[in-house]
Amino acid sequence: MTPWYRSHLIPFGLALIAFLIITTGGWIRISGAGESCPDWPTCFGTWGFDITPEEQGEWWEENPDEVDSRGGTHRYTTYQIFTEWAHRGLVGIIGILVAYSHYTAWSLRDKIGNKVYRIHFVSSVFLIMQAVLGYVTVDLDNAPWTVSLHLFMALIFTVSLLTVGFAWWEKQEGLPDKLRVDKISERLAKYIWYMCIIVLVQLMIGAYLSTSYHRAACDIGFYKGWPLCQSSILPTLEQFGIMLNYGHRVSAVIVGGLLLYLERKANKEFNNSKSIVRTMLKTAGIIYFVNIILGGLYVVTAVDGSFLGWLSLMHLLVGVCVFLTLATTHLLINISIKEKNVTN
Repeated sequence: MTPWYRSHLIPFGLALIAFLIITTGGWIRISGAGESCPDWPTCFGTWGFDITPEEQGEWWEENPDEVDSRGGTHRYTTYQIFTEWAHRGLVGIIGILVAYSHYTAWSLRDKIGNKVYRIHFVSSVFLIMQAVLGYVTVDLDNAPWTVSLHLFMALIFTVSLLTVGFAWWEKQEGLPDKLRVDKISERLAKYIWYMCIIVLVQLMIGAYLSTSYHRAACDIGFYKGWPLCQSSILPTLEQFGIMLNYGHRVSAVIVGGLLLYLERKANKEFNNSKSIVRTMLKTAGIIYFVNIILGGLYVVTAVDGSFLGWLSLMHLLVGVCVFLTLATTHLLINISIKEKNVTN
């Protein structure tokens, strides 16, 4: 039996840590700690997080060019700084573990093949790109587009780790029968791939909305703020914020309809028999509709423009789970089935 520290469990464990990094990234946002460490990779010139208001003031005076959007008079709490510090700490930990996993994949090339190692190499490059984007995000004071791009890269990195895990598993031990896709139409396989892209774009738009000042563009409260927008089914799209917010909601309804269509098509194709594709699509659909409710509650429960941070974080993480579920379905299709078994 292959020991866990030289098996596919390594990249799967890394994917879990990557999810925790995404979680702490959302935690930073809801804590208002997005700029609590103005420099990178240090934090106020130190490697710790317990930085007093006086020490923060001294650092601002010595580094006036680093003053963030809140101004040099603003002071962050130890809790806020800790959230950013913990996020960076996890990135450092996963960096070390990815290096170990990279070496392990290289040392097992004769057993798992060069292809798995090459995929892992790409995954390692993605981690470096993610770190660079983290620096850019800090340097540009968490501009909404940088936060959205940072989330995008985090999701791509996570999926790349899952890809390594399943490919490694298949080459070293073989995927279990319950995860195999013996036959699937080319059309359904493509639809699942397209759905992955659509949900990914929707997540990026949601990240932009939650970071910018457009969260309340459609108003707040039940009915007039959600499910309506500006108390109307079709609001006047004069402002960018309303266009973005309303577009996000319309796309959410469309994606929900597409998920129902995919599930129905899968049921028909597999004749209601047990299949990992059917199970995963049904799971993604259920999670997605739960997330629509969470998105509505986020708007309905807002008071005087103040939103519940924990609901925002839940909305993000559940959305991420939808994307990862669809992405995993796509990976299982591509890894467990050969081209000759794909039917028209």
